[in-house]
This record gives sequence, structure tokens and C-alpha cells, in this order.
Amino acid sequence: MPPSVALYSAIVKAINSIGVDTYSASQDIEDMSLPICRVQLLTSNSTNQFSNARQYEHTFQLDVVTAQDGLEQGLTIAYMIMRQLRQITVEGYLAQMNGEPSMSSMVDSSTNRILNRQIIRVNYDIIEDTAF
Repeated sequence: MPPSVALYSAIVKAINSIGVDTYSASQDIEDMSLPICRVQLLTSNSTNQFSNARQYEHTFQLDVVTAQDGLEQGLTIAYMIMRQLRQITVEGYLAQMNGEPSMSSMVDSSTNRILNRQIIRVNYDIIEDTAF
């Protein structure tokens, strides 16, 4: 499994473990029962730091979506997710959070429903051994 997919899967699993449904950024949500979290890989860059391994830097954006009256719920879920993100491990890779997650809050009125959104950005470094 590519390192970006392994890391993405670990993040989704961590969010699902606290009882929040996850979706990719392009996935349609038929029955929008809130809260939900959209997970998106924003960037993936190789650092070329090692000769016998590849190190990648990945930036993910997580979008916690709650109902119009769900700001406290959204902030609480975002905090719980950030705690989970600090504990991510990826079997077969050395993965580490680079810095702390950042969060911004916004009200989304672009749909027929007013929504609260807590947007979390998190960076990870992941090392893949190429000596095999």
C-alpha cells in the first residue's frame, strides 16, 4: 500500500473510532446526518532526504461539519479528532506528526442548510524503507 494511502486510512480509522462518519472530499453524502468529517489529502511531497529510504511530507485537511446549532458539538469533536491525530501509527512505516494540527472555524451558508465547520489541517512525515 502506498504511504499516502496507508496514512489516509489510519486517519479515517482514528476518526471513525470516536464515532464520527468520514467521507472523502468528492464523495456524495446521500443522507447528511450530522456530524460528519470530510478527509482530504492536500499535498504529498518527497523530501529526498535519505539514500536508502523515501520520506514524504503529507498535508491533510479535515472538515468537521455540524448543524447550525452544533458549534459546541463541532468544537468538541474537532478537539477529540486532534487528540486522535497525535496518536496515529501506520504499520510498516515510520509516521510522525510534523508540528501541531491547526484549526479554524466558519459558518457555511453555501447550501440550503446553514452549517458549522471546523477545519483542521495537519502535517505528517512518513518514511518508507526502499532497501527491500
